[in-house]
Amino acid sequence: MIVYGCKISYYTGKLETYLRYRSIDYQVLPTVGNEQTLIAETGVVQMPVVQDNRGRWMTDTTPIIAQLESEQSAASIYPLCPLMNIIALLIEDYADEWLWRPAMHFRWSYRVSRQYAAEVLYDELIRDNPNRYIPRFIALRILKARQYFGFVQGDGVNKQSRGHADSTYSKSLELLEAIFKQRPFILGNTPTIADVGLMGPMFRHFSQDPVPAEIMRETAPNVFEWVARMWNSKAGDKTPDLLTEPDAMLISLLREISETHLAQLQQNAKAWSDGKNRFELNIQGSTYSNAPSSRYRVWCLEELQRAWASLNAANQAQLKAVLTAAEAAIIWNQENFKLSNYDSERKAPFNRAICVFGDGIPPR
Repeated sequence: MIVYGCKISYYTGKLETYLRYRSIDYQVLPTVGNEQTLIAETGVVQMPVVQDNRGRWMTDTTPIIAQLESEQSAASIYPLCPLMNIIALLIEDYADEWLWRPAMHFRWSYRVSRQYAAEVLYDELIRDNPNRYIPRFIALRILKARQYFGFVQGDGVNKQSRGHADSTYSKSLELLEAIFKQRPFILGNTPTIADVGLMGPMFRHFSQDPVPAEIMRETAPNVFEWVARMWNSKAGDKTPDLLTEPDAMLISLLREISETHLAQLQQNAKAWSDGKNRFELNIQGSTYSNAPSSRYRVWCLEELQRAWASLNAANQAQLKAVLTAAEAAIIWNQENFKLSNYDSERKAPFNRAICVFGDGIPPR
């Protein structure tokens, strides 16, 4: 399997964690220099894009992992309990779409972290590419400016919201630390899609970038240990013994997810429906000014709503009982938002993909 990505890429790290867990051999190649092929085969240049050993092209880690998992005969990383499965999917979505914002902030707002990341990107994607070569000092300036203005300031993180971007990471560590003091993985003794999803932000960003890594080591050593445990986990090591209903620690995490991620999905869907490229994103009393709207995140909300609709009445009642924050109602109170019309034929990960933001960077 060929994985087009990068060794500090958020979603490449998530996918690699899964591939290692399933002992699937893969090779990582850079996206830079392969753009024409990626666009021709998938419609996008993003990390990661995959060509498997049968020649199939796939994009977007969420459907990629779901597809690969459907081809496995061993115990699934998707919980058999319907209630815990939708909770695991919600945690994955939170990791993919909410923690992305503080992860990019910590990487590109802090000098030591952005210097580290820019140098890794240069060495991996530019230095040895004769068609893309730029002198190192110039390339580092360009990379740091592009990433900061695109993915930090361009994603609504400014003087007013920076404090919340800092604290939402700290809060995630606090909530996960409580869980990992009690058990090795989010839902029990073996990894689920919740753990794999959280490896996106927690591995290649928060545990590797200098500033958030120091915070993790000092304040959440059990989370730091979990990152290594996930990277070293292999399927079949243990028979799954997972929660069948959320405990108090998990319910606390779900409240945070509701107040941040589900609030974001609701406000984004409204902005998308209103035809806005940017909107004021209000999260837990903080405002991310000029946050970009995203068609892809409308689809993420639709996917959560589909998962809700697939539950029986008893499981729906159970989920409502644990998702008590007002923001969670967006999952079952399907407001009249404009549809994303993305992947309407249900072909993902084999469909023509779209980026989270237009051509990949939040619109100016």
